[in-house]
Formats: sequence, structure tokens, C-alpha cells
Amino acid sequence: MNKIKLKLHEFYALEAELNGVVNQRTGEVVLKGLMSEKINLSTKYWVNDLAKKVLAEKVEIEKLKDDLIKKHGEEDESGGVSIPVYINVVKNEANEIVSRDINPKYVEFESDFNALLQEEKEVEYKPFKLEQFDSVESEGVYNIFFKLIEVQN
Repeated sequence: MNKIKLKLHEFYALEAELNGVVNQRTGEVVLKGLMSEKINLSTKYWVNDLAKKVLAEKVEIEKLKDDLIKKHGEEDESGGVSIPVYINVVKNEANEIVSRDINPKYVEFESDFNALLQEEKEVEYKPFKLEQFDSVESEGVYNIFFKLIEVQN
């Protein structure tokens, strides 16, 4: 097994590269993902193993993000916590926004979250060789995954 250190924001990107991305509103597939490509079974097994580890890390990052939202946000009457981007929103008679201020609490949250995403975490994976993907014809670009592929010159 190999190990690589990735920044936490790279876990988000790698999870999307492996599992794909679907627009939650429309159901449209935005990125197909490496797991949906035709890859030999043994290689797909190890890609899937990596995808599970990356997803687990993403879940942990989301928990940290939720903690930051609770730290900087405000609880509403239904118990939900949020951080509006804008405060002091003023609208005219036509319900158009005429002025607003950026919420300083949102700026603090964004700064803390961006700092968190720059932290590194190690992930262990079965090494991949470029030849394992010779038969894959893909429109996808997998920049973070490409870091995990050993290339022989």
C-alpha cells in the first residue's frame, strides 16, 4: 500500500472524480466519475476501496464544517443554524435589493473553513499503474487521481 498526503480540499475533488457529481436540482450528471468507467474488475476493486476511504474523510470534513457553522452562525426558530452572507438587507417596493452589508460572521467562517481546507491528511491506497487504465476511453479529467498513478517511462 502507498500513502499520499492530500489537502482537505483535494478530498472533495477526489471524491467527485471517483464517484461523479450529480446536480441535486435537476438530476443531471455533471461529472461521470471514474467508478462509472469500464475498468477491469481488479482495478475497479481498488478504485472502489480508495473511494470508500475518500468518502469517509469527506464526511469527517463535513462534520468539521458543521462545527464551524455552529460556531459562527445563528440558530433560527426551528433550531437550524445558518450564516447569512449578507445582513442589513434593504429592499424597495418592488422587492429589489437596494443595499446590503457583508456579514462579518460569514467572513470569519469562510476564513476558518478555507484554512481548514488547506490542512493535510494522509490516505492509504493500493498503487495504480498507468497501464491499468489503457483501455479506458474517458472524457473525464481526474487531476487529483492522476497523482496516485505510477508512470513508467
